[in-house]
Amino acid sequence: MPKKLYTVKKITRFQQDMKHVLLWTDVPGFDEEGQRIFLKRNCQTKGCYISKNKSLFGDVRYFDAILFNVEEISERKIELPSVRSGLQKYIFVAKESADNYPVCDEVYDDFFNWTWTYRIDSTIPYRFFAVRNLHDQDLGTGYFQHHTKIIGLDKFLKSQLYSKSKAAVIFLDKCKSRSKREDFVFELNKELEKYNLSVDVYGKCGKQCARKTMAPCFWRLRKNYFFYLALEDSVAVDYITEHILYGYKYNAVPIVYGGANYSEFLPKNSYISAVDTDNKHLASLINDLIQNRSRYYDYFEWKNHYTVTDHPVLDPCSLCRTLNYEPWLTHRVSYIFFREWWSSNYKTRCSEDSKFTWF
Repeated sequence: MPKKLYTVKKITRFQQDMKHVLLWTDVPGFDEEGQRIFLKRNCQTKGCYISKNKSLFGDVRYFDAILFNVEEISERKIELPSVRSGLQKYIFVAKESADNYPVCDEVYDDFFNWTWTYRIDSTIPYRFFAVRNLHDQDLGTGYFQHHTKIIGLDKFLKSQLYSKSKAAVIFLDKCKSRSKREDFVFELNKELEKYNLSVDVYGKCGKQCARKTMAPCFWRLRKNYFFYLALEDSVAVDYITEHILYGYKYNAVPIVYGGANYSEFLPKNSYISAVDTDNKHLASLINDLIQNRSRYYDYFEWKNHYTVTDHPVLDPCSLCRTLNYEPWLTHRVSYIFFREWWSSNYKTRCSEDSKFTWF
């Protein structure tokens, strides 16, 4: 007797306590619909459902939250919901900096009631990296104890640092930036020449150190270079990207340049701020630390107390957890002057670049 073959397909059912989220625009990392994205990441709170279908309920007011991505609302005018519920969360989502993507249209003032960005005063803030203590607790921002007892470095780490012979390096794939970091590198190189030192540039904007993988670049960084230039491509409040991890992961002291208050985000004496000095004094400091290894080793004392690791950006688990946290659902927030909150110099940015100018 012939057997019948059946194809069994799992379906996602709606639940009464489910939080339904509409992607009004594309959002980085949200490439699947339904509940799957929360299940795959094994989120503690899984009661959320993602959809791009604006007609799913016949009325967008039935969605608990609607997400809007900065890249789309910054560069072009988009059709917005014509109706909204007072209970809905209109969430502004940004993975890019405010300086690269200002918001110009006045319609967005008093439009969003939640924000999900790298800024620490966002409703759902995120970071590109995490600082943890030796108990593997994420310390967040602004809590780094000053350790007066110097423990010293272990012999293995010292042996790794001992092989270094070159001053500094930066990996660059964007040759022109809003922060003018390429000019910074050029000027710093001129000052370093006085000490027979230089900054090496790898990537599309310099020499190639790898073809298919970055592994050879990272090996060179760990073995050869004292410093890594973690220069942001734009200057914005709280904006520090994952590029700073190159220095921390591969034992090169990061030289940082950006718009954040770095002391709020990074362990004390683990980096050098280029914002607080000029290239002449920075070049002199680089030379002094290379000549005085014990002073250079002091910049790795933080390893006895902390680790610096990757951190998920725009983590769906964070979104679902916040949407299911009752105090936040009833907490009313309004960004009346949203454009200025996001970028204090938005008027200048919106007028100087034609792709942002609508009025």
